[in-house]
Amino acid sequence: MKNDIDSKGNSFRSILKGTSMFGGVQVFNILISTIRLKFVAVILGPAGIGVAGLFNTASLTIQQLASLGLNLAVVKEIGASKEKEEKLRDVLASVRRLGLITALAGALICICLPGMLSHFTFGSDRYRTSFIIMAAAIFFSIAGTALMSVLQGLHEVRRLSKASLVGSLTGLGVGVPMYWLWGTDGIVPAMVVLALFTCLWYWFSLRKSLRVSPARWTSEIHLPILKRILAMGVILMSNDLFKNLVNYLILIYVRATGNEIEVGFYQSCNTMTSQYSAIVFTAMAMDYLPRLSAAADDNRQLCAIVNRQIEVVGLLVAPIVCAVIFLAPWVIELLQTKAFTVATPLLRILAVAVAVRGLMYPLGYIVFAKDNRRLFFWMESIGANILTLTIMCGGYSLFGLNGLGYAAVADCSICLLVYIAVNHHLYGYRLSRRALQTSAASLASAAGMAAICFVSDGMLMTGLASALLIAVGAICGRRILGIWKK
Repeated sequence: MKNDIDSKGNSFRSILKGTSMFGGVQVFNILISTIRLKFVAVILGPAGIGVAGLFNTASLTIQQLASLGLNLAVVKEIGASKEKEEKLRDVLASVRRLGLITALAGALICICLPGMLSHFTFGSDRYRTSFIIMAAAIFFSIAGTALMSVLQGLHEVRRLSKASLVGSLTGLGVGVPMYWLWGTDGIVPAMVVLALFTCLWYWFSLRKSLRVSPARWTSEIHLPILKRILAMGVILMSNDLFKNLVNYLILIYVRATGNEIEVGFYQSCNTMTSQYSAIVFTAMAMDYLPRLSAAADDNRQLCAIVNRQIEVVGLLVAPIVCAVIFLAPWVIELLQTKAFTVATPLLRILAVAVAVRGLMYPLGYIVFAKDNRRLFFWMESIGANILTLTIMCGGYSLFGLNGLGYAAVADCSICLLVYIAVNHHLYGYRLSRRALQTSAASLASAAGMAAICFVSDGMLMTGLASALLIAVGAICGRRILGIWKK
């Protein structure tokens, strides 16, 4: 059994290797994003970051609506056919046609409905022209997603890593000057340039990677493939669409109930926690899903893969989360400006939510890998998103800005318990003792660091938090090194 798992690239060493490759790239991305975020905070201020957050969330929602769940559905289809040349050629032909159609559909939504989108997002027609310009960004983003999905299905890890570097460097080298020249009016043009450069890089990378060219389109052969991709894609689209729509509605609710400055505080804290957690979560999305899908027919092997992933994620997330909680005031002042320091408590609470999310994510992929579409739709697309919208809006109404952090922790905790119960009932999944111990220790360290920072202050807080951070880093580092040597 052990050799079977290891031969499929599911050993601890393989998991760490995939994580370290993406994680190393993410560390560089964080350095670039840190510089970029600092410039954006100085140039645009909290209100400007709020405007940028609303534009980005609106763009992602439109992309998900138009792309019909293209990403993961294509990954599964390419992954299943990459060893069969003729089948791969047919799948590529279908993906190319579908990518072009969905990219045009996304662009047309912005071109045809700019006034409605501006009014719904900002409460006025002020950004009508910006939404028309955004059509180009959405077109290149959807087209680039189709190309990226093929690379991911082919498991081109190195090329995917390089593509994320291109995006970060473009955002810094092109986006920041546009913000400086045009202020908030430069947000959308910067989105267009970033999407174009990223799409071109994916296209160039795919040309280097593919050993075969797409087959000539034939309706009789390729329509069934396209329908199969759409059948899975629509389920996935509903989840991603609802997730982005919920985030969109949360930002709109905060803007309408509070103001754009509070949107900026929440968006900046969310961005920072997302950047640091991406060191781990990007690897999980790119590397973990293909391995889990390959073992979907063997529950015993699948459970072993999930438990190994949970253990590795817990060890990687714990020191990152503790560091963000402890260093939150300095991180905010370094990356942004003193005007953002009022959001320090929110950043700390959101970091605790990341610790819970790190344990939740590996479990959330099981139903998808098992191709249980109906359950995936009702549990992920409907239940989870209704829960998120209700809890986040309720948290903000009751506790203000910090309530968004409390709500995020509660949301992730409920989802974690639901995932454990559902996967145990359907697939016999059980947390292994080591995975359970690692998960408990990871959550305890995050909660302990948050308690130290909220209850104490001054030298006492600094001393206790420093000691805990050093201890967590040393223990997790030693465990990871031991796993790698094994």
